Amino acid sequence: MSAAVSFDLIVIGSGPGGEVAAIRAAQLGLKTALIEKAPHLGGTCLNWGCIPTKALLEAAKTYTKLQHAGELGFNVGQVSYDWERILARKQGIVDAQRKGLRFLMKKNKIEVFQGHGRLAGKGQVSVTADDGKVTTLATKAVVLATGSRIRDLPFAKTNGKSIINSDDILSLKAVPKTLCVVGGGVVGTEFASLYGRFGTQVTIVELAPQILPFEDADTVKELVRHLKKQNISIETGSKLTAVQDQGDHALVTTEGQKPRAFEQVLIAIGRAPVTEDIGLATAAITTERGFVKVNEHYRTSADWVWAIGDIIPTPALAHTASAEGIHAVEVIAGHKPPVIDYQANPNAIYTAPEIASIGRTEQALKEAKVEYKVAQFPFAPMARAKIDDATEGFVKILYEPKYRELLGVHIVGAKATEMIAEFALGKVLETTVDEIAHTIHPHPTISETIMEAAHVAMGGAIHL
Repeated sequence: MSAAVSFDLIVIGSGPGGEVAAIRAAQLGLKTALIEKAPHLGGTCLNWGCIPTKALLEAAKTYTKLQHAGELGFNVGQVSYDWERILARKQGIVDAQRKGLRFLMKKNKIEVFQGHGRLAGKGQVSVTADDGKVTTLATKAVVLATGSRIRDLPFAKTNGKSIINSDDILSLKAVPKTLCVVGGGVVGTEFASLYGRFGTQVTIVELAPQILPFEDADTVKELVRHLKKQNISIETGSKLTAVQDQGDHALVTTEGQKPRAFEQVLIAIGRAPVTEDIGLATAAITTERGFVKVNEHYRTSADWVWAIGDIIPTPALAHTASAEGIHAVEVIAGHKPPVIDYQANPNAIYTAPEIASIGRTEQALKEAKVEYKVAQFPFAPMARAKIDDATEGFVKILYEPKYRELLGVHIVGAKATEMIAEFALGKVLETTVDEIAHTIHPHPTISETIMEAAHVAMGGAIHL
């Protein structure tokens, strides 16, 4: 065991929370180390999640556009795709981002340790390398950012062939003819939209009454209408009872149904926090329901340890983890950043069309007996929506009737994941729906839909 090297801050985990925390710490003058047990920096998001998935979704979007090129006046003939090249482009993007992260660590003088990081007593962290060598590091503070792992079904273990998970599906050698997606959450729905547009006959099996159960019912209803045009059938309120590997296919049984054959079955039932074997007990850190307990500044029950991202009970989103990482590090450095308002934390779903939201849904407001009003406007009348061939969808604003502040915003349609940022900023600034209506939006843009929806709240949209 080597002698301890001392740091101001050690970050364990290099996903969107950890790497951002490390960089911000270095910017604030803290001597910083970053520990990562995987071969590459970036965590799930860069290596197996957000980035490769969105690269493939962009390919599906392009393929769909090319298939309809004739409607735009182009003669392109029979459109086909090269799946191997699509995968290569995806991997090229991932590799470039990996290289960029390594550069940022070097630029910011962050020392990177490859191995399994564990809390090893007050102010101590051990790093176990692949060869078993243990390095002990001393530190004033630690940020835990160990992320999450894929949840398995006990009776449907993945095998990387006929029964797969969200890691496996990113590297399929060919587009399957049939695919059953178990779980209609964000991951399952995005992959369904991806492969459905490449021609796969997809069936989503979801136990809840609707897919994307935490999203606004109206936006989900609009999305479902379009998913059905993408070779996707959706079975909600459907209980899975068995998944059986048959070699070149799998049999799926749901309650009340006979077994059905699918070339592949994607198990997408969510993720679990990675909190095992990181020294929580050694540091006497309190957990609850598998998550690390933290205060509003992400400090744990151990006064020298902070925790962020998927291991705490906040939204398991990359951008959320990054924001938490910045906040925690600024506190460690002696700053006083504002507490994060999770009602301004955007959700972003990259299906076709996209869904994005902040704040509460109508259902949540009704259950809480909160008075609200709705202002909604469709994309269809907008000139830019017609130009972009993106007329499906709408912007829906839920606002408080007395002071007219935003309670929730739900967008379904093209560029929804970009447009929601305007509302996230508005929520942070306690903007009213009237102030949005009086904000000049450029013409012609999809964003004008935001202004028009706000005009509805003022008595009537202009272009409807």
